[in-house]
Amino acid sequence: MRMLIQLAILFYLVVIFSVGFTALLVLAHVVDFNHYQDFLRFVYLDSQAGIIAAVIVAATMLIGLAFARIIYGRQEQERIIHFDNPLGRVSISLAALEDMIRRLSVHTPQVKEIRPEIKATKKGLSVHIRLVLRSDVNIPEMTADLQDIIKRKVQDLIGADEQVHIRVHVVKIVSEGIKERDEDEAISPLPFRGYRA
Repeated sequence: MRMLIQLAILFYLVVIFSVGFTALLVLAHVVDFNHYQDFLRFVYLDSQAGIIAAVIVAATMLIGLAFARIIYGRQEQERIIHFDNPLGRVSISLAALEDMIRRLSVHTPQVKEIRPEIKATKKGLSVHIRLVLRSDVNIPEMTADLQDIIKRKVQDLIGADEQVHIRVHVVKIVSEGIKERDEDEAISPLPFRGYRA
């Protein structure tokens, strides 16, 4: 499936680049506009050339639509998981599971911020978690506990048979008691108190 998505991106790039490059050549007067008109007139008036051009345009449009469906279907498939109950099919949004993981972090005081991202794969659910931690924490122990809690909670919600793979990435460690300042935030100047005579 990944190969098809890469082919789709390559296809769109080739089509857009070809059309754009042709337009730039005409607008920059590299290609004489009269030659361009002559070519279009030939395709328009010659029945065989018109049929060939129509087939090429129709095939390009159909391939573009097929690739769009593949890409869109893949994105939709990755954001929803399904399972069957005796009374019918149940769908769960992965955004709902991500929200549940965010709420779990409230019970973990060592975690200052958590950003989960879940993908559905053939091997099960792939959970990628980005963490901002407080400085007074044993990272290996805490992340192992967090992985275990998240795995059990997700499996309780969607069924114990589902494989859950959890990857944790610590993006920042903040110190307690020191107010953080964004890196982009400029140092505020002293306030202006007016001119003194």
